[in-house]
Amino acid sequence: MRRLGLRIGLRVGDALARALPRPAAYAVTDLLGRAWHRLAPDRRALVAANLARVLRATGRPSTGPALRRAVRQAFVAHARYYLEMLRAPHYPDDRLAEIVQVEDWERWQPVLRDGVVLVTGHLGNYEPFVHVLAAHGLRAVVPVEEIEPRELFEFVLARRTSSPAVTVLPLSKAVRPMLTALRKGEIAALIADRDLVGDGQPVTLFGHPGTLPTGPAELALRTGRPLLVVACLRIGPERFRARAWLVEAPRGGTRAADVAALTNALAGALETAIGLAPEQWFAAFQSIWADLPPGRAA
Repeated sequence: MRRLGLRIGLRVGDALARALPRPAAYAVTDLLGRAWHRLAPDRRALVAANLARVLRATGRPSTGPALRRAVRQAFVAHARYYLEMLRAPHYPDDRLAEIVQVEDWERWQPVLRDGVVLVTGHLGNYEPFVHVLAAHGLRAVVPVEEIEPRELFEFVLARRTSSPAVTVLPLSKAVRPMLTALRKGEIAALIADRDLVGDGQPVTLFGHPGTLPTGPAELALRTGRPLLVVACLRIGPERFRARAWLVEAPRGGTRAADVAALTNALAGALETAIGLAPEQWFAAFQSIWADLPPGRAA
């Protein structure tokens, strides 16, 4: 019965998100985000602890009203992500250039067409950028984390496989298809700002020790393809701006040393991207640093 209720709820939410005019859809979503902020004190404390570190490291006020405002904005931004995940598959191709502005597209398009390891974070909303890639005839393999319950995973997966140019696979089954895609001159696109397994490369992230997954660096080194960080940040309701940074590091040591160097360079690029809009970094809703348990002050 609970699973049936979940399926019905997801379908109703999907239908409403698509049917409501943009202003109404965002107004309802923002209201839900503000309510979530008020009703979730434990999550609010975790977000505050994580964002305080980012704000401090980027030279912003990290306590008092400034931090509380950033946390409120983070809850609204995260709620907007879910709305946009439902609406993005229905963005018309002839409006994509209006919805998503891509900085330096002429510079990055040849890189994307030759095959690239494309990395983003839980930041802004990467869903519209994936549709930009598909609209330009670019093919990508996108691994996704397998979440529970299964009904929710299948619902999310269906929304991300709406384009035949994008192959979405469970993370556990994606390594070989990503290698194949890169060797064919296609894109392997990953979200890599959290070390889900906990055995990643030690890095410094916003001034504190953490770890990041080594998968992006290993893919780039094994295939000789470049590593590119992309952030698609929200600049208004159904309006986004995408920026990219090429990630490079000296090579010539052992494979392990090269992976470590490239992953540390990736950490720096992710810091730059996240620093543009910390309130849109929804990885802050999860534990990031091992020395900062949920609810503890930064």
